[in-house]
Amino acid sequence: MRCVAYLAGLSSCLALSLPGQAQAQSRDYSTLTSPQSAQNWYITLGAGVRYQPDYTGSDDYVFRARPIISLGRGLKSTWWSAEDDAMLSIGVFSGQGWRIGFSGDLLWKRSAKVNPALVAVPATKFGAELGGFAEFYPTSWLRGRVDVRRGVAAHDGVVADFKLDAFSTVGTWTLGIGPRMRIATADYVRTYFGTAGAMPGTGGLLQRYNAGVHSVGALAQVTYHWSDQLKTTAYVEYKRLVGDATRSPIVRPFGSRDSFTFGLSASYSFDTGTNYSFGL
Repeated sequence: MRCVAYLAGLSSCLALSLPGQAQAQSRDYSTLTSPQSAQNWYITLGAGVRYQPDYTGSDDYVFRARPIISLGRGLKSTWWSAEDDAMLSIGVFSGQGWRIGFSGDLLWKRSAKVNPALVAVPATKFGAELGGFAEFYPTSWLRGRVDVRRGVAAHDGVVADFKLDAFSTVGTWTLGIGPRMRIATADYVRTYFGTAGAMPGTGGLLQRYNAGVHSVGALAQVTYHWSDQLKTTAYVEYKRLVGDATRSPIVRPFGSRDSFTFGLSASYSFDTGTNYSFGL
């Protein structure tokens, strides 16, 4: 209930924070996100670097590179993009104020050889999460997005990410902020936070894990548009672990429930020159 109240409260603040933007952007919103036959597919490619926890629940920070690959339909790159969106996003179907498609993320290998704090938990494999997303724009300055993905090789669980972003363009700058929440199944929590043997206060192999809210947080970002195609973005993300994951020894006492991620990225979008439709 606390998580629901947190998201509802922050979302209400965001909805009231930019009341003048809907009218100012209504023309672009109606034109650039409508299912017109003239719309072409565009692709966005880029890369970034993050200063983030070594793994979820860690209080050791490392620099890590991140690729950006996005494919969608539009007269230009108009869909809002948050820096914590999936590494791979392919918008297959779109209409006025909505789109759905495929999403995917890479998951890095984790073991005690890299960080001794992981000695109490099994090593995890390199893998991915694959699934889909749906996003909608109730106004020209507000985006809601849901990603649901299943683990491949790395874990057998399912995760669902819920995001709400309020954004505004001021000249060549775009500002965005919004709350976050992740729900995860028991298999996901067991893979990344379960212990290999008996640890005080954890129950060891007999530990029971439940599906539920895994983390809550927020993201803020600022983007500078060098042109219609090229942009750079700086951002900060806050995340707090909740639920069964917080009982893992890698979180308490050896890690932290709270974490920040700082990042910088650059991306370039270009029109593919095709307007193939999937018929929706």
